[in-house]
Amino acid sequence: MKKIVNNWANISVFLAGAVALVAILVPMADVTRLLLAANMVLLLHFFEEFGWPGGFPYMGMKVLMGSNEMDPSKWNVNNLSSMYGNWGFLLLVYVLPIFLPGVRFLTLAAFMFLFAEVLMHCVLFPIRLQTLYNAGLVTSLGAGAIACCYFFGGVFDGSMFVWYDWVLAVVWFAAVFILSFRSKLYWNLGKKPGYPLSEQSAFGPFKK
Repeated sequence: MKKIVNNWANISVFLAGAVALVAILVPMADVTRLLLAANMVLLLHFFEEFGWPGGFPYMGMKVLMGSNEMDPSKWNVNNLSSMYGNWGFLLLVYVLPIFLPGVRFLTLAAFMFLFAEVLMHCVLFPIRLQTLYNAGLVTSLGAGAIACCYFFGGVFDGSMFVWYDWVLAVVWFAAVFILSFRSKLYWNLGKKPGYPLSEQSAFGPFKK
């Protein structure tokens, strides 16, 4: 079990491949196919952030948590908490709307957060880190931005949504974000021994 957890970012690549095959081979609605594409993008995104080149844990601590601590053992973040947070968020925000297509705000939440993800990696992180590249930029700027543009520019039909769908969408992904990355469970998982981040995963290209 520990071996699986400590390789969760690498496993995400194989899951992305499986999702891509389903999206290509199985007949489905355009929105469903786009949701599968978003799942594939985020699974590859996890690998870029935590696998290769890695470095998102350092970015998260510095930019999102405002900490300059360089000792990963003091971050309360490890592979177990990272897998819980990222895969858990994926399941609730991106997989769930595939099985509940009638719940409109779930689909809206998925692509609204994907757009926010693109903005974070293309604007927030470069400005705060003062560097052109940040862990997750390639998958966000490439496939993530394309999926967002295709959804909002081609598939999206504003008449399908009412004002409270937008409100519920924001509330939903914000609540799932807190549960996945700011909850007591997340921080407690980050303290458990046996799931250390590798230097590659923790710092990537940012190791001084």
